[in-house]
Amino acid sequence: MTDFDDLMRSAWQATQPTTDSAALVRRVRRHQRLHRLRRALEIAVTLAAVVILLRPLAGAALTPAYWLVMPFFAVYMPVVWWLLLRAPRPRADAAALDGATYAQVRLSQLRAGLRELRIARLTAAALLAYALLALAAATALDAGPWQSAAGRLLLYAVGCAALTWAIARARRRRYRTEYRAMRRLAGPR
Repeated sequence: MTDFDDLMRSAWQATQPTTDSAALVRRVRRHQRLHRLRRALEIAVTLAAVVILLRPLAGAALTPAYWLVMPFFAVYMPVVWWLLLRAPRPRADAAALDGATYAQVRLSQLRAGLRELRIARLTAAALLAYALLALAAATALDAGPWQSAAGRLLLYAVGCAALTWAIARARRRRYRTEYRAMRRLAGPR
């Protein structure tokens, strides 16, 4: 290492937090609120799916819509929660590490985020394919109630896929920008 590298490393490790701590506190609290809101939404969707799947136990009729949605939720919800619960958490001590080590930690987090976005897009495409197959089968069998249920499922799948792809695209762009910056900070391996 050169003297310049040593100076840069000491400057990186000696940087002081910004003097505008009120703005930093607001950003942290906003981030925490958004995280809680996301988790509450995930829990609400999961509970709604469980209620829909368990409705027949309360005496509700087994409609075609139930039979079309049940296989998707029976597979989709456990996989989503498995992915969420095993996702890497940010390390609290990562910010105190030297620049290259912090960059390596952040790179692994960004890779995990990009992988989750890819899985989300694939899942949305799988739901769309499932809904298309259900509609094609109901149309081929000329089953009236099944056709209308499959048509509604297809509409929901198109909406879900469009929303998922839009969110994934925006996040992917942000993750990739940060990923490139962290690669430069991490330096060669």
